Amino acid sequence: MTESPNVSTPRGGIVRVIRGLQAVTHPDWRGWAVASFLSGLLKIIRPRAKRIDANLRLVHPDWDEGRRRTLRREVYENLAWTVTEVLALQRNPEQALEWVTEVEGREVMESLFRDKRGAILMSGHFGNWELIGSWYGQTAEKHGRAFRIVYQEIHDRNIALLVNEYRERAGMPMMVKETSTLEMARMLREGDHIAILTDVSWSGGLRLPFMGQLCTNSAGPAVLSMLGNAPIVPAALYRQAPFHHTVRFLPPISVPREGKRDERLKQAVLNINHALETLIAPRPELWFWLHNRWK
Repeated sequence: MTESPNVSTPRGGIVRVIRGLQAVTHPDWRGWAVASFLSGLLKIIRPRAKRIDANLRLVHPDWDEGRRRTLRREVYENLAWTVTEVLALQRNPEQALEWVTEVEGREVMESLFRDKRGAILMSGHFGNWELIGSWYGQTAEKHGRAFRIVYQEIHDRNIALLVNEYRERAGMPMMVKETSTLEMARMLREGDHIAILTDVSWSGGLRLPFMGQLCTNSAGPAVLSMLGNAPIVPAALYRQAPFHHTVRFLPPISVPREGKRDERLKQAVLNINHALETLIAPRPELWFWLHNRWK
């Protein structure tokens, strides 16, 4: 089994700034102050504004400039609150269980914990994707199930160390995406739960539509489902208010059992993309439009 990364002490100016914000962030008026500061900063800097606009023009060609500008502001606000909640969570990770106040599709989640098989929890960079990982990790632990999150290392070493430190403390054991498929499949067959964010572009992979536009997609989750005999369960977190969230589970996705292997995988990936679209559609401002999804 691949262990979590070796966490040493992160250093650097940006790390000190984040530590400073963490020290003053609480789930009260201080959290609102930090989120307001971060939101204002993002709206001034406008990171990847051109990428957001290009993605929206591609997916929603009927939207006018005003609507795109409004959604961009809302995307920045979501990111500001996501960072704020992650910082506040470090004081007491069990707050994640309190901040999720409603679960839609609870019967889906409960069936996962009754089933002796493992499960692939599938989500995207949507809402507060760090919080749903903490919430599910702690919930899985209460049910006696091992849980791992597949992650890709951030290029900046110090930021990567800090993020991994935060995730481990919040109940999200990490597993590098380079872990072999056979090893992950073994973990699933032994009953472990593995979380994967499936809304990023890949070099190679299957070129299939997402939000109506072609892009590259990894067949990895579908392959793992086949080899590990595990369902793929779509889930997402919706912020109803700061520190107040709803989790939504969709029915499990299975890889078709009949037909050629390539066609079965293709259909499974199409089903995964459709599930992501279903999760994103009600609250598009909560999705990470900054990513170059349609390369």
